[in-house]
Amino acid sequence: MVQTEHILIVEDSTTQAEYLRRILEGEGYRVTIAVDGESALKRIAEETPDLVLSDIVMPGMGGYELCEKIKESGTIPVFLVTQLFDPEDVVHGVSSGADNFIIKPFDSAFILDRLKEFFEKRNKGRHDDDLTIQIDGHSYQINADRETILNILLSTYALAVQKNIDLSEARDELFSLNEQLHEKNDALKIEIMERERVERALSEAHRKLSLVTSITRHGLLNQLGAIHESLEYAARVLDENPDAAKESILSGITGLGRAIQTTRFTQEYQKIGESPPVWQKAGSLVPPEGEYPIEIAAAIPSELALYIDPFAAEAIRAIINDCIRRRAERVQITCEERKAGYSIILEDDGIGIPAPAKEALFSHEQ
Repeated sequence: MVQTEHILIVEDSTTQAEYLRRILEGEGYRVTIAVDGESALKRIAEETPDLVLSDIVMPGMGGYELCEKIKESGTIPVFLVTQLFDPEDVVHGVSSGADNFIIKPFDSAFILDRLKEFFEKRNKGRHDDDLTIQIDGHSYQINADRETILNILLSTYALAVQKNIDLSEARDELFSLNEQLHEKNDALKIEIMERERVERALSEAHRKLSLVTSITRHGLLNQLGAIHESLEYAARVLDENPDAAKESILSGITGLGRAIQTTRFTQEYQKIGESPPVWQKAGSLVPPEGEYPIEIAAAIPSELALYIDPFAAEAIRAIINDCIRRRAERVQITCEERKAGYSIILEDDGIGIPAPAKEALFSHEQ
């Protein structure tokens, strides 16, 4: 239905005023605009509107004062625009003669419903009751009819209900986001712990690999030096003592075989530290019975899981091969729990290293 009512908008914000104009003119209302209270009173003097829609906070004359002046000189309905931060806003507005409120931020459906409802009921009788309200030391005289007060309270209640619904939805969304954040935070903590553990394991593997490389290098140099001396001696005595030369050459060949085995061990051991550790059953690290010509005695819980280098089993086999070269007949493998984790210990009954030479074993000068 096309509306014919004339509405005066009093708003110092051009943006807000134009927004209200589009809403109201879209429903067929005739709209004029005043930028403050003084200009609003001049426009009212020139042409009486059917309703005044006024902001409360304006430079110069505010909405409450404008409403009071309008009501002093006539019965033009006044709707005040407010954010209703305090109950006193409602009471102050009613005491100044306001007929209803429009709540910021604007809701076009709310505005149009309030106007339509008001204009449909404006011809009903009005029964004024005197009412005085005290809030924060201020006294407000209310002379609005009961229906007007009820409409204002219902409008305010409807807004409060909607705001409460919006708040509940926002709270539920916040809880959901908070739960997702906790889940992601827990996953991130696990990932960080796993990364730190991998980094520590890789660092330890690198340290051990560097140590083995250093030892192996010195071992190879010693073996190659012995081979060189054997061959050099054989060359010197070949004509005078062929048997001694032959024996020296055979000794060199034996030394060359040990050097080859050492090189193969290094080739296998260099794989340690290239890949991150993985979980393995401790029992899988022990060679199966009968694989080697010597006794392998293992005292490791088969179900124990160790976070260890993927090539740990190959490293254990390389050590057992070295024990065999040293004429061992038995290798004992044990696992001990220590402060930093578990340690796998291999012991054999081979010829070993003479006691006087043990102190110089890790010396770079030897």
